[in-house]
Amino acid sequence: MSNKQKSGSRRIYVNEKQRQFLSSTHKRRTFVGGRGSGKTTVAGHQTRVEMNYLPRAKVFLAGLTYTQLLSNTVPAMEGAWQAHGLREFDPKSGFGHYVKGKRPPSEWVKPYQAPSNYENVITFLNGYTVQMLSMDRAELARGGNYDGGHIDESALMKQEHVNKILRPMIRGNIYRFPDSPYHQTFCDYTSVPWMPSGQWVFNTEDLAKEEPDNYFFLESTAYDNVAVLGEKYLRDLRNGMTPLEWDVEVMNKRLTKLPNSFYPSFNEEKHGVWKTYTYTHDEETGLTHSIDSDRDPKRLLELSFDFNAAFTSLTVHQEHGNEFRALDALWVKQSDTTVLDALVEKFCDSYEGHERKELLIYGDRNGNNKQVGSNLTLYQTIQQGLAARGWKSTLMVQGLDPDHRLKHIAINQLLAENNARLPVLRFNRNKCKFLIISIQQSPINPDWTKNKNSEKSSIDQERATHLSDCFDNIVYRKYGHLFGQAQTFEPVYFLGRD
Repeated sequence: MSNKQKSGSRRIYVNEKQRQFLSSTHKRRTFVGGRGSGKTTVAGHQTRVEMNYLPRAKVFLAGLTYTQLLSNTVPAMEGAWQAHGLREFDPKSGFGHYVKGKRPPSEWVKPYQAPSNYENVITFLNGYTVQMLSMDRAELARGGNYDGGHIDESALMKQEHVNKILRPMIRGNIYRFPDSPYHQTFCDYTSVPWMPSGQWVFNTEDLAKEEPDNYFFLESTAYDNVAVLGEKYLRDLRNGMTPLEWDVEVMNKRLTKLPNSFYPSFNEEKHGVWKTYTYTHDEETGLTHSIDSDRDPKRLLELSFDFNAAFTSLTVHQEHGNEFRALDALWVKQSDTTVLDALVEKFCDSYEGHERKELLIYGDRNGNNKQVGSNLTLYQTIQQGLAARGWKSTLMVQGLDPDHRLKHIAINQLLAENNARLPVLRFNRNKCKFLIISIQQSPINPDWTKNKNSEKSSIDQERATHLSDCFDNIVYRKYGHLFGQAQTFEPVYFLGRD
């Protein structure tokens, strides 16, 4: 939404909250905004302003992974740059204002401190340079020297990485930009955190109250950007979301911490792992592609199922020595066939490249019941679907479900990690976000059972207790014997390749 004036200047529409953020000259700024509020777009406007006033400066753009930055952040920022009339450089026509992932034309102005290579770097024709940093490899970002910095979805990052790695790298070069209010600006943009580890983003709010001349904190909802989104878009968005998702994702309401958890020993920082990707450089595009690094393609996988008509789910796991890893969480809510068949297909599509097509299957004991109108159990249906896609599977579900109190105690002893002889549980924080939320949002009843009211509410069901049930079913059946509970692990059915 821009139009060009006769003078040659360009008018760019921003909403009132974006205007407030861009008008601020505070060195430390935080923008907490709901979905559609324009927080990533405002990062594009902010870097465009910096480009104008800080030629030859180098700033960082940090995200949790390169995948996040390249797929979501940079395209939204480019939309803002293009509204200002900037275009990506075209080597055929020789026209353009910035290049991504490659060395800029030799005639362009060079930054004061040029990067050692231009992989994951965006360079503008006046030397203003944006270095992308992936914080799932935080140690590789150490030692840089930047004139400013930006973080997208900061609530996903560790506070330690922000305070000890990113902020200290904004230093020096004061003599080059002695009068610029934009030099050494540090901005972060994020949605309201779903998980406790992200609550640190509200520290800027407290600091802004104590030192209003040095800190700026801003909150925004999608309705602040209604002139761009339109009333119909917001009505349709609300109709398609649960009340909780609407409140948090769009209206920017903060979550409160759950006091009576079924998993009091779970600690997101201890049990969650961000470093689940390795990266390869694409010489043609100059950009980086991610590859799973926490999964060994030559080892068998283990699945755990939970069955519900409106939400059928599974979690994907793998043993690595003494470490039992939760790699992924998948689910299906509706399908043209059946949700169970669709879930099996979703898994097979997602793991088509896994070399060892062999599985152990865990889950809800009710899966051993025959389906209505069929001679097959749910697990037999799963195994047939897997076999059709080349997977050999062994069913590990026998007997009754465990006593709730014993299950609660055993799982929390594993999570506590007070016994070196017990296995260690780890969670892929990139792919198991909703499994972690499900664990964190699972209350306990006075009789030691898990409170499953969320499964009957209007809450988005990936945030209900289903996925945590998948976790319980596989962990207790695998490791309950370590706590004196008799577990039988003889396979019941064999289906698949010879």
